[in-house]
Amino acid sequence: MEIIDGKQFLFCRIDRGEDLLKSIVKAIEEAKLDTGVVVSGVGSLLKARIHMVASNDFPPKDDFLDFEGPLEIVSLQGIIASGQPHLHISIVNRDFKSFSGHLEEGCLILSICEIAIAKVEDPKLIRTVFSGTQVGKLIRK
Repeated sequence: MEIIDGKQFLFCRIDRGEDLLKSIVKAIEEAKLDTGVVVSGVGSLLKARIHMVASNDFPPKDDFLDFEGPLEIVSLQGIIASGQPHLHISIVNRDFKSFSGHLEEGCLILSICEIAIAKVEDPKLIRTVFSGTQVGKLIRK
């Protein structure tokens, strides 16, 4: 992985075999980024792991889904609060079937992935949870 730390943006190149989410977390930590927005993510995956809501309950039940590559990353976006990313990914397979959900560890890069993160100085955000759940919500720090 290579990190290019600019004034307003953090750019990451993640290489073959690296875990996408773990690499993003490492880049956030190395840059000491508190609050940001993942505005772009493109690349390819050997395999993917996502989760999505599986019910209308609150809190909702989650389904964890695994996919084998080759897979193309169509989009990757989300919010970083208190240095913790909440990211969603859309991927497509060779049959042009697309899948989207919450990014999980286990997404391994096939050739390359390029990420752009906008740095946010103000407001600083934190993620707390709704009472009695593990469902996160953003609030101002």
